[in-house]
Amino acid sequence: MRTFTGAAALATVAVAVVLVANAALTGASVGRAAVTVVDPGYVPAGAPLGMIGSDPDDPDDPWSAAAPPGGVVLQTPGPSASPGGVGQIRIPVPRAIPAGPRRVGVQVGHWKTDDVPSELRRLEGQTGANWDGLSEIDVNLEVAQRIAVILNSQGIAVDVLPTTVPAGYLADAFISLHADSDGVGEVSGFKMAHGARRGPYEETLLADVRDAYADATGLEWDTQHITRSMTGYFAFNWSRFQHAVAAHTPAIILEMGYLSSDHDRELLTEKPDVLAGAIADGLVRFLNETPRSKIFAQDLVVPAFPARPTFVPRAP
Repeated sequence: MRTFTGAAALATVAVAVVLVANAALTGASVGRAAVTVVDPGYVPAGAPLGMIGSDPDDPDDPWSAAAPPGGVVLQTPGPSASPGGVGQIRIPVPRAIPAGPRRVGVQVGHWKTDDVPSELRRLEGQTGANWDGLSEIDVNLEVAQRIAVILNSQGIAVDVLPTTVPAGYLADAFISLHADSDGVGEVSGFKMAHGARRGPYEETLLADVRDAYADATGLEWDTQHITRSMTGYFAFNWSRFQHAVAAHTPAIILEMGYLSSDHDRELLTEKPDVLAGAIADGLVRFLNETPRSKIFAQDLVVPAFPARPTFVPRAP
């Protein structure tokens, strides 16, 4: 097995912290309109939205939603709404739209989990998959740094990000890199997902990277083991975490293969350049297809979560 030395040889691009309107969720878009504190239904960043969701790892444990950086506007149902209508959330176009070169965020899964903020404390100390002395973090970091070098050479700015994503992170695309283990060495393939309730370009980003990755690696797309932890990944979850990517930032998670598979592990450790090149090709394809003027053209409108039910104490 080759020894990872890329960390010392490859340049890591500094993390850019941009505080902007953060949101997530697939939905229709409407004409651009900046949010102001006088908008009816305006909810400032961090304030409760009066809605609930559930942890993908523990659906029985509800959590309260909060407005992302930049705030949102709650739009209540009109008089013609159906019974039980829950209204919508309008996520304004970010005030600080990226300028200059196209920008991509590449998150190294499980990197620097000792430095997470209190809202991500359940991730503290997690190191991801390990197999026969091989750490997922080493694989993720090696590939991420190679992606940065490839994209930089094409004039694309890259932020190599740790577990903690800057609050409301804004870019033309975001990808979180991971590697998996099934614990027994039977499963092979790669997995991908995007958030279920985000902007309109998630599926295009996923398809472009998926196709390039499958073609270059020969790995099968493992649709059978895509988990709720992937579709509900914290970096996509604007209403639960402030440290998440902005709604207008197309974002995906990629499990690059299984450390526990002899075949996958050989690719992950012996051919990181192939993996990085494939991912970079998919990202470039997406950027070429999707100009910044489209990504940040309109506000996003998404369905609101169900209202939190009223607590009724049990009779003694």
